[in-house]
Amino acid sequence: MSAPQFFVPRLLAGERVPLGPDDARHAVGSLRLRAGDVVRLADGDGAVGSATVVEAGRGNAVLEVGAVERVARPSPSLSVALAPPKGDRLSWAVQKLAEVGVDEVILLQTERSIRRWEGERAAGTIDRLSAVAREAAMQSRRPFVTRVAGPAPLAGVVSGVAGVIVLWEQATDGFGAALERSAGDVRLVVGPEGGLAEEEVDRCVAAGAVTASLGEGILRTETAALAASVVALTHLGRLG
Repeated sequence: MSAPQFFVPRLLAGERVPLGPDDARHAVGSLRLRAGDVVRLADGDGAVGSATVVEAGRGNAVLEVGAVERVARPSPSLSVALAPPKGDRLSWAVQKLAEVGVDEVILLQTERSIRRWEGERAAGTIDRLSAVAREAAMQSRRPFVTRVAGPAPLAGVVSGVAGVIVLWEQATDGFGAALERSAGDVRLVVGPEGGLAEEEVDRCVAAGAVTASLGEGILRTETAALAASVVALTHLGRLG
């Protein structure tokens, strides 16, 4: 089994760094890490390295950083603009999208969206989902954390952006064909349970997006986002 990973704000060889309270409790309480154990560290911005536990106590863990290297962000990038589903399904979606390596998840507001946020409530939601993405990146040993942004209107995630593919059940082209025609970064647009209004789709196409279908079945929003992301990441050479 590979060494567990933790994120720290700064990563310098030879420096001793403490884990945050939540990470320390997880390291000492759940993972049973003790002095001398080796872990993997990342700063979320491309620096990765190994570290040795030098102190481990109740709610406290200090690590000594070993060799550090920098890794490049994966390219081409994949972002997903997702109309948030109800209940815990949004957290599940962010967790799974982060695990497979999606670079960005944007909470999308559409005409038929069932969940809407603004002001402090929106900021709190982004903070909570960002924590979910961070934990998923730790679990999957990824050096970068999926960025969570929004809420954003449909026009804001389509206009002026290249490589936008709108998942739409009425599209005549399949998703694979749409990916074959794309070059560079990809942004997927996944509508709400009630689907995107035809007028919304028309505006997306007018802005340069293409539409694509995932097949005959009708998938839940979070299922469509994950299935399409796995296919897209495989096509981009980042999975499989």
